[in-house]
Amino acid sequence: MPLLCTMNKLIDYIEKYDVISIFRHTHPDGDALGSQWGLATFINEYYPEKTVYVAGYKEPIAVFFPDMVVVSDAEIASSHAIVLDCATEERVDGNFELAKTVLNIDHHPNSNPYGDVYIVDSNRSSTCEIVAELVLEKGKVSQKCASYFLSGILTDTIRFMIENTKPETLEVAAKLMRCGANINKISRHFFSGTLDGFKVKSYLSNHIEYQDGVATLTVTKEMRDHLGLSDREAKSYYTIMSGVNEFKVYGVFVETDSGNYIGSLRSQDVTINTICEKYNGGGHRLACGVNYISPHQLDEIKQDLVVAVKNYKEEVA
Repeated sequence: MPLLCTMNKLIDYIEKYDVISIFRHTHPDGDALGSQWGLATFINEYYPEKTVYVAGYKEPIAVFFPDMVVVSDAEIASSHAIVLDCATEERVDGNFELAKTVLNIDHHPNSNPYGDVYIVDSNRSSTCEIVAELVLEKGKVSQKCASYFLSGILTDTIRFMIENTKPETLEVAAKLMRCGANINKISRHFFSGTLDGFKVKSYLSNHIEYQDGVATLTVTKEMRDHLGLSDREAKSYYTIMSGVNEFKVYGVFVETDSGNYIGSLRSQDVTINTICEKYNGGGHRLACGVNYISPHQLDEIKQDLVVAVKNYKEEVA
């Protein structure tokens, strides 16, 4: 459904209630945090008489965003919730279910959206794109607000490289830049690294395995301890395999403290989210993840990916 038909859902929800709590998923990325803080900033700017609670734990990526403040259950219970960038209720960071009502806004594929009201469009590049388009219908936003939204668009599209980057994505980004968001500054913040980070990438690059179009990096707990990485930090290093023509599918699998594995996967053209769904995961067609799979399942998913690449090559031959 075109967002033009649903744009009043967000604005009407905000204007209807005096106390609003804003949630996103656990272990948030730039899109989750960008949409959360962008929306909170917008509400504070346009509706200063309203009370806004921003819920969730602080994460390493959050240095670009304000510090999180603990939100009590009583405060949530007094509010009406907006949940952003989270396809399943289980992944929401916080007790959003205590709120009086729930508005769910997301861009992940979801055949059964939750919430009393929802705006879900899997054709969009990011939740930030959706929310920014909706709030910009009210008028121009501040540079700070625009910067939060643009950070989510840039990180979820990997600087406009994914297939869900549509003309609408660029149009929203252009509007945010006209509001003062500095695309160069934001890109440098999220996509530039340190010397220590470069050394980690160099070390991990030597452990990449390649088979028939599939590149995988398996980071053991021993490797993490050696590098001083948490499992979530290590999972972000799938990026070292991007941009290689021969890597039709690539991903990183990280051993957790419990001995199971979590992982992030990317693909150039081969559909992989249906494979991830078999392994406690899912996501977009070409960008998805898996959660807490066993070492035996780790071997299985690698072979499933090899088969998927082989089948794709036969289909397009």
